[in-house]
Amino acid sequence: MNLVPQPIGPARKRSQQKAVERQKTILFYAIVSLISLMIGLAVLGVMLWNAQFLVNFGLTGNYYYVVLLVLGLAAAAFLFGVLQSSATYRGESGWGVLELGGPIVSAVLVVPGGFFLVPNPSPFEVTFLVHEREGFVRKASGDLLVVIGSEVRRNEIGENGAVYLTDIPPTHRGEAISVSIESKEFELIQPEQRYLLKGDRIQVEVRKKSGKIFGRVQDQDGKPLEGVKIEAAGLSTTTASAGRFEFVIPGDRLQPAFELVAEAAGYSPRHYEAIPNANELVVALAPEK
Repeated sequence: MNLVPQPIGPARKRSQQKAVERQKTILFYAIVSLISLMIGLAVLGVMLWNAQFLVNFGLTGNYYYVVLLVLGLAAAAFLFGVLQSSATYRGESGWGVLELGGPIVSAVLVVPGGFFLVPNPSPFEVTFLVHEREGFVRKASGDLLVVIGSEVRRNEIGENGAVYLTDIPPTHRGEAISVSIESKEFELIQPEQRYLLKGDRIQVEVRKKSGKIFGRVQDQDGKPLEGVKIEAAGLSTTTASAGRFEFVIPGDRLQPAFELVAEAAGYSPRHYEAIPNANELVVALAPEK
């Protein structure tokens, strides 16, 4: 039996043509999506490769916007061209009712959403506020040293204890950093504490630096004297076997100089001016006459 092909009816022919056209449309959008994705990845690669250059010239945000724009186009082409998805957004703006439909919804989700959901890619700045328990330290009372990655930044303490750090690379946002202070008057309360680069202000608490008076007591022949009573800054101690003594004076009691008194049985008392954090003080006692 010979089978004679039946002629294709007009309706079936139109259906086949629509299927072919739909396949061509899907292929077109797939190619657009793929090319957009490759361009986006290429721009992202350039951005990462030249990150420091972009930071120095303040171009990080511009490149990031281009990446989001191209990726938004790729998402829109894939969702609405290949997957044949649909989406509509309707809301009110300052100019009236806003209605968005089709691929624009996907682009809006990717581009602005990238800026809201991903941390700001631009360099940022942080203000460190150096203070005591009683209030801020005075201007020019020292330098604050901040370690960011492999970089050490030194800034003089300004008005109201403020230290401004600008142009911090975005890769360090949220990072835990170490801080130290170089000052003749102050020291950190918690030198080992690490501070998060989060927000625009960081509190750094300090206290007045403690002072030390140390030395040795000897007789007129240079022989160390043990058990000599030493008084200074309201503190008292006695010398050890090598004739040595030491005072650590709290910062809130520190003064430029103190009167030091050395007394021992059989010797005349001696009065000296002791300067904290100076060189070793040598106290010579003479026998009583």
